[in-house]
Amino acid sequence: MEKIAKKFMEVFSGLERAHGVYEITGQKTTAKGVKKDGRGRTLQEPLTLDLWARHLKGEISIGVIPLKDDETCKWGCIDVDEYPIDTKALLSTIKDMSLPLVPCMTKSGGVHLFLFTKVPIPAYKIQGKLEEIAASMGRTGDEIFPKQYEWSKQLPKEKQTGNWLNMPYFAGNDTTRFALDTHGEAADVETFFKIVKRKSITEQQIDDYIPVKRSRKKQLPKGDSLWDEAPPCLVHMKLNGIPEGMRNNALLNYGVFLRKAFPEGEEWKDKLQDINKTVCTKALSHSELNQIIQSLEKTEYRYQCSKEPLVSFCQSGICITRRYGIDASEREPNFGGLRKYLTDPPLWHLDMDGRTIVLDTKQLHNFSMFQQRCMEVLNQCPPDIKKSDWVARLNGLLQGVQEINVPSDMTKRGLLQEAVYEFCRLSESASRLSIASNGVYRNEEDGATEWWFTGRDVVIFIQEFKKMRNIKEAEVFTELKEMGAGNVSKYIDKSVGNKKVWVLDIKELGEGLLAASDFKVEEEPKAWE
Repeated sequence: MEKIAKKFMEVFSGLERAHGVYEITGQKTTAKGVKKDGRGRTLQEPLTLDLWARHLKGEISIGVIPLKDDETCKWGCIDVDEYPIDTKALLSTIKDMSLPLVPCMTKSGGVHLFLFTKVPIPAYKIQGKLEEIAASMGRTGDEIFPKQYEWSKQLPKEKQTGNWLNMPYFAGNDTTRFALDTHGEAADVETFFKIVKRKSITEQQIDDYIPVKRSRKKQLPKGDSLWDEAPPCLVHMKLNGIPEGMRNNALLNYGVFLRKAFPEGEEWKDKLQDINKTVCTKALSHSELNQIIQSLEKTEYRYQCSKEPLVSFCQSGICITRRYGIDASEREPNFGGLRKYLTDPPLWHLDMDGRTIVLDTKQLHNFSMFQQRCMEVLNQCPPDIKKSDWVARLNGLLQGVQEINVPSDMTKRGLLQEAVYEFCRLSESASRLSIASNGVYRNEEDGATEWWFTGRDVVIFIQEFKKMRNIKEAEVFTELKEMGAGNVSKYIDKSVGNKKVWVLDIKELGEGLLAASDFKVEEEPKAWE
């Protein structure tokens, strides 16, 4: 088992300092069919050989982040999220186009199309090539891994994690997550390794590979400057046809293209009629096409890149370079994954065009604030969209959000608790009168082990000494309650009498907190010892 686990660890080499785990809890219905559902967690812990062995035994399902610390990858993937999936048609496309892809069934019943390289190469090359392959297959709506090709400059690299992908061969050969051989049959572990070895490619092969359908009968005329400068999505549909039920939307966007190419006169109308006759399997009626033409004359439309059928064949990186493609101001960003770091309040890491932007909740929710953040971090401003469209986009991202636990000392609650402990530990005294002079009384009478202090003193310590000036009194008092402290009247001495103090029972501190014996002020070590 260790030998096999080592092979998988080498094949799916990725980020070593973090990984994902996934637990299936049931199933859900999506727009693409019924899929298995569950909960995934990102752990900022090393991905070890033992974890791989447990995965292969069926004890724990792991996920691997393809992006390495040096911003290279050794593998990538097109996540075909379609249920049920026509694997026969998919394998036929892979064969027809000579695609260097290894198909593996997923936990949800979809297919992962893996691309493996012989050695790690720059992540942007794998991401870009997979986007190109997906577009040529008509699958640009599918997720691409790696979702990011570089680490954000906003945070230290070691505090970041990328998006992870569930690994195949959970439970070894007794699995539903197996690779498919050329006949569409389940491949055992050893056969999988042979397929990977045969399909793995070099960086030069990545650079040189151009995905083209061999069976394509239609070809663009050589030297046709019109179509050489057209959006790739429209070129694709001209060669392969317009998807069923998409004629109106497609022809509207062909009209946008032709008006760009022929801004003067009526020639664009004649050419749109030609496209209606030659590209559509069944041409629109004269009246339907005329309605589209009238709309184009009345309104200056932009390409509807985020809508079908364009979105399924979108190659925005190429489109923006073409004369009649989208303008930079029109280009919508390509969103990848969304990760939620469970700090208090949470931080969101959103992948955009292969880069990561760090946002707070307000910046993510408010599109205007989101645009401003993009300008600050990415030197770009996404075009305006309707509020309802942005909410819909966010809900789509939130469905696949990865939640990442953080150490307690990185949360507001953890920081507050630590500050209270530090205050008590540094200020404790055996004298009740210490309370009158900003101190903490350590009461050990009658078997008690507790700290007495005033709320005013602990607030001053947190705000001034710890420089946590954004912390309000109400937050401190709420946290004291959560720690089990009570605000009661205690007798101090004759000169003071009774005084309202907070009483924190050291023995009753919650799980993970320091025990009473640990609250000792240690001597400061000498420098450089």
